[in-house]
Amino acid sequence: MRFAFGAGGTGGHIVPAIALARELKSRGHECIFIGNASSMEERLAQKHSLSFFPIKVQKLYRSLNPDNLLFPYYLAGSILKSRRILKDEHIDGVITTGGFVSGPVAIAAISHKVPCFLHESNSYPGLTTRYLSRYLHRTYISFEQSRPYLPKAKLKNFGIPILESVRDTGFSLTTLGLKDDRPTILISGGSQGSLAINSVVSSVVGELLSSGWQILWQTGSLTYKQFYKQHNGKEGLYIFDFNSELSNMMKKVNLAITRAGAMTIAELEAAALPAILIPLPTAAENHQYYNALAQKNKGVAELLVQSELNPQNLLATIKKVEPDKLRKALLALPANTATEQIVTDILSFY
Repeated sequence: MRFAFGAGGTGGHIVPAIALARELKSRGHECIFIGNASSMEERLAQKHSLSFFPIKVQKLYRSLNPDNLLFPYYLAGSILKSRRILKDEHIDGVITTGGFVSGPVAIAAISHKVPCFLHESNSYPGLTTRYLSRYLHRTYISFEQSRPYLPKAKLKNFGIPILESVRDTGFSLTTLGLKDDRPTILISGGSQGSLAINSVVSSVVGELLSSGWQILWQTGSLTYKQFYKQHNGKEGLYIFDFNSELSNMMKKVNLAITRAGAMTIAELEAAALPAILIPLPTAAENHQYYNALAQKNKGVAELLVQSELNPQNLLATIKKVEPDKLRKALLALPANTATEQIVTDILSFY
């Protein structure tokens, strides 16, 4: 069978789609990707040898923005083009993963009477998911807290599909000038970085190092030069903007300080890594806060809202957190088999 994926915008939408496509391909099915041209979804689809078909779709801004005037035009055009792609490529099923890119692809599938499935990573479903879920063959959620927001959807909760490493790289912190046997904190605000997190971390680096912690600090690309200039060369600190070994770093550290995107949370769980989650307050519909709150309620992470983020509170939270207790709760979570379970459920419709 042939499946089309509608996914894009952020890694949190794209990576689960890539994981599902890889699983389908491993079972003998063919997959294509539909998304914006010259985008993250195009780059990742091509990296994983998935045929890519471009459409022009724009997000709907919740604030007053003149670009919203073009939204209906782009939406209509992208729906029509998606319908042609589904017909020309003889698509048997459509899988979307939320976000504005998935909207027109899902609408095209529904109007073309092609079975359509959607995976929602966040605990608070986005606008696209809330609107479309009632019309889909199945909506897959990742948090039980999502259920009340999708009362008319056919729901199953299998968790978040992640891209598992296909091999053990034997990664060691010694390759970064650190030691494998010392308590280590990983700090990350994402690939672009967080000025709010970085500024506070900059104020407490010295105290953390003197108290015995090693630090892996991903500043992100936007402020890397600023903080690298201030702190490079300090013993016990590795500062970087991006490193492809980040998932392996997670397996070597004792505590993470991160944002609360759905993919980040899934990766933390897969690595059984305790975390202090600092949700991005400007995330759509404040979904990162709800993600972090769900993790805190599960007993696997601490929550620190950005409005209360300052050097004193960050140090106090680090001292308060009990990594061993959180890790025990993480290890008690079921193994992540979301990818396999979702694909099996999708195929059960055929």
